[in-house]
Amino acid sequence: MKKLFVALLLVIVALGGAAYYYLGNINSIVKEQVEKHGSNALQTTVKVGGVNIKLLDGFGEITGFSIANPKGFSSATAIGFDTVRLDIGTENITEMPIVIEEILIDSVSTLYELNAQGQGNLNALLDQIKSQSGDKSSSTNEPASEPSSSSDIRLVVKKLVVQDTQLVLDLTALGQERYDETLPTFAIQNVGGTNGLPPEELGQAIAKTMLDKIIKQAKEKQEQKLTAKAKEKLMEQLDEKDQKKLKGFLNSFGN
Repeated sequence: MKKLFVALLLVIVALGGAAYYYLGNINSIVKEQVEKHGSNALQTTVKVGGVNIKLLDGFGEITGFSIANPKGFSSATAIGFDTVRLDIGTENITEMPIVIEEILIDSVSTLYELNAQGQGNLNALLDQIKSQSGDKSSSTNEPASEPSSSSDIRLVVKKLVVQDTQLVLDLTALGQERYDETLPTFAIQNVGGTNGLPPEELGQAIAKTMLDKIIKQAKEKQEQKLTAKAKEKLMEQLDEKDQKKLKGFLNSFGN
């Protein structure tokens, strides 16, 4: 079963010899498979707006990619990408591993939502990926680098960049507020190592690492907001004289 970001993987797999028989309708095939297998893997709705693949030019583009929130959360979109672009190495296209020079995921919209039990929607998606792959261990920020299956297709992504991520941090279920934040750009290097990974394993590595990083960044924003809120409430309980003393005390830590 295909994992998160199966869209990217199917484009890459299309570089295999069998794909040349389907060049006429490769875009529609990828779109259909992305939505079908992505939805099955995540147990939520995955949609794709459009696909534009130019195999011989080493170019691929997917637009309007979205993942709905998992069960137990709001009806909003959990993650959406305006554009996913692939720069595919064509020099040794018939050799393994197939090398993807760069994947650029641009204009990302991410909702990090906590429900009344304090559970996060992105954490739920990550848990779903792990359960599908049989990975019960804790997630890491390092993608897998060695293959564990005998698939003929091996893939390497030299660099994956996620930029312009707009985060909605929704803490309203916990009696807090809803915040809009921009997350810093991050890159994932050398996914697949030197030998490459089969498509499904590469998808798992990319998905886990991306979600780990986004969740970490979102939690940092959450802690900052809650700390600021607690400080604000404390200040409201103090008189003007005590407020000045506390401000001076807090400022001394920043010097």
